[in-house]
Formats: sequence, structure tokens, C-alpha cells
Amino acid sequence: MKIYKAAIIGLGPSGLAVNKLIYDKKPSELIAFENTDINKRNNLFGFWLQDWMKPFEDLVERKWSSWVIGNKLNEIVLSDKKHPYCVISYKAWKNYCLDSANNLQIENKKVVSYHKLNNYFKIITEDKKEYFAERIYDSRHTRQKKEELAQHFFGINITTKDNQFDDNKITLMQFTKEKNLLHFIYVLPFKHNKALIESTVFSTEILNEKWYRDKICEYLKNLKINDFREDSFEQGIIPMFFMEEEKPKDVNIFNIGIRGGACKPSTGYAFSFLIKQIQLLKKTNKNYVNVHPFIERIMDKIFLNYLKRNNENGSSFINLAKNLNGNEFQNFMMGKSSLLTKLKIIKSMPKAPFAKAIFK
Repeated sequence: MKIYKAAIIGLGPSGLAVNKLIYDKKPSELIAFENTDINKRNNLFGFWLQDWMKPFEDLVERKWSSWVIGNKLNEIVLSDKKHPYCVISYKAWKNYCLDSANNLQIENKKVVSYHKLNNYFKIITEDKKEYFAERIYDSRHTRQKKEELAQHFFGINITTKDNQFDDNKITLMQFTKEKNLLHFIYVLPFKHNKALIESTVFSTEILNEKWYRDKICEYLKNLKINDFREDSFEQGIIPMFFMEEEKPKDVNIFNIGIRGGACKPSTGYAFSFLIKQIQLLKKTNKNYVNVHPFIERIMDKIFLNYLKRNNENGSSFINLAKNLNGNEFQNFMMGKSSLLTKLKIIKSMPKAPFAKAIFK
């Protein structure tokens, strides 16, 4: 019976990070389980550059120092040259994390369950095979709660016949007015004729692909972009609530990534936080770390309560953009805003609805 040093359940960005950041160049034998074809994935992960992400700066596909937030009536441009908005592709992250993974065995199978046996775990896959490991790193998403918000999106990478995009700034949030949900278009212009156009929704109900595509087509039509080629697409669902409130009872079980609370629920940003999470797990040698300070978690819960009860056309984010400078805004999005910035955030919110959200 072979007992692996660790089993990684899910080879998303956090599972890959465990292999690279914790076990790289160690003689330990690992096993990873992933029931999808990781070679077909290539989502883009966005973040504002922070100190803990600088070791991976060479993997960044593109940087922008300015971003736009607005709707039909308002458009605000914010900038921060010290903390540019960056994107890393899943493919680049995968290649980096697996480039020296001689000790990692990958099984394209779904894990059904695992339980403790003496000093190791018995793992059972969907084909009823058994595997054994001393540690478990579990990155599987828990089920979306019906009453909780989710950020869900669908985007297409396009190439246009003519130069159509200003590639010096991104469109972070271009809000449209919708019924019972918050919707915005997100645009990453990689070149004057190449961009990711993404339709993003905050709601409790997941929509069908046609809905997102219609919104993307509507956006392109408004820009009079009719001649383009669709090169690829990406899609995803990110829970906008705290997935992990307590550390696992067993010291050798590690809930990682979104499952371990890495996502910042009020914004849906996760990639840079899950990297920070894995870095801290290695540094502290603990099986649970909280990458979001207590006061940030409280602020997030209040903000989410407000969003759930106030379907709007993005006015809260637009007001934030009006009241904060670029550095303050990216600090809010990256979960490290100062007390002064927090006061500015509170001031920018509608008073009565925000007050109700505090006591929910």
C-alpha cells in the first residue's frame, strides 16, 4: 500500500500553488485529483499588484495603470502606477507550478470521499479506487447557497479587423441597468485590436450562456464593433460569501482556495489572496490561516447585505470611485484599506439602506 505525503484535491490555481510553493524541490511524493482537463482551461486571473505577488511578476501577461468605472451617465477613470492591474492566465500559472513537478502524480478522477485511518487518510474516487495520503489539501467548492450572492461571468476573447480599443486602460465595470440583478461589462484590451469582453453578474440566480452573450453583443454594437473574430471564451462562478468560517478539526486537513476563505466576497477577487493563503500556510505551518483581517470581513458582510437588498445599476461602486483615489480604490478591492479609506467608503454609501445592512 502506497502512502503519499499529500493529496491535492482539485488542480485549480490553489491546488497548483500547493505543489509549487510548499512542495517544490522536495523529495515528497504527492498525488493530485482533477476531474476536468486542465489543458483546456485558460481563464485569466486579475489583481492589483501587491508585494506578495511580486515573485510572480514575470508571469503577468499584461499590466494597466488606469481603469474605468461607470455607466451611461457617469465614467470615472482611476490610476495607480505603483499598483497596476495585472492578469495571469491559468495556463501560465499551471506551467509555472508544474515545471518541476517530478514528484506529483495526477489522476483525472473525481474524489467522492476521504476519511482518517490511523496516521493517514483513505481517499475514494468515483471509480471506487482507494488512495492513501498523510495530508489532504482540499480546494473543491462547496455548494452555492440559494440565498447568497454569486459572481458569475462569461467572456469572449476577440480580435477585431480594425483598431478599436484604447489599450492603456481597462474597463473594470461598465454597469447596465437590469431587473433584480447587478450587471457590468469588464474589458481587458491587450492590444488595439484584441480584448477580453466579459459579462459579469452579481445575483443569487445563475443565468444561461445566451444571456451573457446578448449583453456582450449589445456592448460591442454600441461601440460599432461588428467585424470581429471570437478566439476563445471563459466562464466561471465565484461565491460572494465566506466559505470557511472555522479551521478544519484535523491538523492534516487543509481547506484551500475559495473553500478555505481566500476569496474577498464583496468583490469576487480570489487569485492573489489564495496565493497569499498558501504562502502563509507554508510560513506558519498551520492548517488554517485567515487572509482577510477581521475588520475587512465585517465590512464585506455589511456591503454584501446592502447589495443583496438593493438591486441597482452600480451606483455604490460608482460612488466609491468618485470618493476614492486610485490607490485607495485598489486598497479597498485588495482588502487593505486604511481607517480613513473605510470612513470614505461608508460616507459614499446611501445612508438609510447602508444603515439597515449593518443590523442584518
